[in-house]
Amino acid sequence: WRASDECTLRTHMSLLDASCIRVIAESVGIAQVSDEVAEALAPDVEYRLRDIVQEALKFMRHGRRETLTCDDINFALRARSCDPLYGYSGTDPPRFCRAKGTQDVYYLDDAELNLADLMAVPLPSMPRPPRFTAHWLAVSGVQPDVAENPTSAEALAAAQPARAAASKRKRGGGNGGGDELNGDEALLGQAKQVLWAEQQVWLEKLFEIIRASKPAAPQPAAPQPAGGGGGAAMEVVGEGAAAPATSHPGGEAAVAASRAAGISLDSSAERAEAEAAQRRDAEAEGGHEAALGSALRSVAREPSMHAYAPYLCQFVESEVQRNLQCLPMLFALMRLVRAMLSNLSLNLEAYLQQILPAVTTCVVGRKLCAARGDDHWSLRAIAAGVMHTIAAQYGDRFTDLQPRLTKTYRDALEDRKRALTTHFGALLGLREFGPHAVHKLLLPMMPAYLQLVHGVMSAPLPDAAPAAAPAAAASDIVREMAQEPGDAAPASAASESTPAPSASPAAPPKRARLVRQMEALRVYDAALATCGAYLFRHGHYFAAPGA
Repeated sequence: WRASDECTLRTHMSLLDASCIRVIAESVGIAQVSDEVAEALAPDVEYRLRDIVQEALKFMRHGRRETLTCDDINFALRARSCDPLYGYSGTDPPRFCRAKGTQDVYYLDDAELNLADLMAVPLPSMPRPPRFTAHWLAVSGVQPDVAENPTSAEALAAAQPARAAASKRKRGGGNGGGDELNGDEALLGQAKQVLWAEQQVWLEKLFEIIRASKPAAPQPAAPQPAGGGGGAAMEVVGEGAAAPATSHPGGEAAVAASRAAGISLDSSAERAEAEAAQRRDAEAEGGHEAALGSALRSVAREPSMHAYAPYLCQFVESEVQRNLQCLPMLFALMRLVRAMLSNLSLNLEAYLQQILPAVTTCVVGRKLCAARGDDHWSLRAIAAGVMHTIAAQYGDRFTDLQPRLTKTYRDALEDRKRALTTHFGALLGLREFGPHAVHKLLLPMMPAYLQLVHGVMSAPLPDAAPAAAPAAAASDIVREMAQEPGDAAPASAASESTPAPSASPAAPPKRARLVRQMEALRVYDAALATCGAYLFRHGHYFAAPGA
């Protein structure tokens, strides 16, 4: 192996020779380059070119491409801390032309551009910046005819494929009128929330706890023989008195039945059984209240309650209709609606048509309890607060919601044929909407309305009961107001044993008139409290100047 052989091998493997170096030197302005310098520079230039090309191939492979581009060369130059080549990264492919009079000499057809001509060309227009416009998709369920909304022809054209598919299914495999869908149903469909098994168990448990608020129906007392056989009855009752916890689960019902049959029990046994029954009722009520409170807190705080929204709203609507005279059940349902409204992740906008009638019924319903003495006034106050919360949360999306609710309350007050309980709920509803509603809707009608209610309160009672027994008549009135309709049998039995002087045909009108006067007193108090609070807190905002 000789040095001359190494020089020959290097010469044959090289792509650049001394003549290429001299041409490049002349292109950059170096005219005289000796042969020794050109031969020494050629291997170094070739090494640099190979390094740049191999680095550019790496960028090409990482870009999952099979064609080497000018950008790959520029990336390789930047990786080697060299300036990129400008003017060769266009999208048009380079045009090489053959030099005249030669066969293997080509040059790049790169026309020279005059800067004066380029500066005279007008600049292209700037692209428009993005902008946003707002328009109504629908107003009260009707799509307005604006440029942004699709026209009726476009809507029909978009629905045509769905209609065609529905008609094809009709002709193909329809097996009954119940399974066929028309085009509108196929296009729109019905959105259904599907619950997992664990969610269904939780929902059923919640419904069970709320339904447990409904008191159980009283058990009818067993008939007792009259006249003969009193000794046998005494033996049975005596055994029951000895073991009140096992023989008589409902102590009060047993005592009442025994009294109705004319049987006398020992006073200590009666007292023990009544105390045991009251203790059991208090324990059961306390346990149910704790379970109901825990369930309502879960509804108000859980962030995943959106899936339960349709089921809860349907439950509230159906249960209010079924339990219009069950006050504990209505209380629990209004607390459920209030818990649903306090949950920030629960959107009830699509279900307001189910909730609003139920809540409105609890505000202005004529009769919401079975007994006249029940506290349905508190239920109306809670329902009025729930209605105001609904209007506050969804009034910005439904601008006519608050005017419609206030109009409902105003119409209920102006209708003199409506019950006073309805007027009470309407007063509370208007008070919840603030001083503006009271100033515009309630104050103008207050003088005439208060005079009307005062007339009901001061109406004389029919003088039909004997004047010798006013205490007995008052006790009968109170007993009737606190009495359930199913409790009529024991009362009638007691009246047979001890006839009351107020059991005359004219007594019921007097009791009804007294009940009406008590209701009028409630309404009168609510009206004065509403107007007084308004005048004390907000009257100066609406007072005339100098008044």
